[in-house]
Amino acid sequence: MTIRSFIALSIPEEATNQLGDLSAKMSYQDKSGAIRWVDQENYHLTLAFLGDQTERDLENLAESLDQCVLQTEFASRISMISPFPENKPKLMAALVEKNEPLSSLHRQVLSAVNSIGMAMDKRKFNPHITLGRYRHSRNEFSGGIPANFNCELYFDEVVLFESTLTSSGAEYEAIYRFPLDLMEYDAGYLTDSY
Repeated sequence: MTIRSFIALSIPEEATNQLGDLSAKMSYQDKSGAIRWVDQENYHLTLAFLGDQTERDLENLAESLDQCVLQTEFASRISMISPFPENKPKLMAALVEKNEPLSSLHRQVLSAVNSIGMAMDKRKFNPHITLGRYRHSRNEFSGGIPANFNCELYFDEVVLFESTLTSSGAEYEAIYRFPLDLMEYDAGYLTDSY
């Protein structure tokens, strides 16, 4: 038996609530029903999509992640809300600023996956949080997209998720959690770093 899986950063509750409120407003305006909106408890930032893997391979991956993920907790922010990808949108997404800690963590995750020879999706890393997926119809999103949406994100754990596809959408369950090491924040950390 195989398990459909991916590695992601969990989204802090405060940011999840802000994004959930925003999605609810956009959903209300979407009179054409162009987008199937994601439940806010499913918000995450994917670092690597693994597809179908055996339980044993995921156990090996968990050990490898435990060794390879050395990143301390860090901050980033949502840079904008936008259809994604830009040329042929499939998602409505919150785009996340790709800073050095996030890029470094992504490299560490790839190193963990590669070290055990696991096959994975090779798409370019464009950090985002999926808010909704465009339905397979000709309807265009009829709501407004906020021009400015400022939301800070603090990441403190990497999660290996199982993804189960259902008729009402995907359901995610954490298989392994990897807390990032604590780091002392300066009061001006976010201001000085951006």
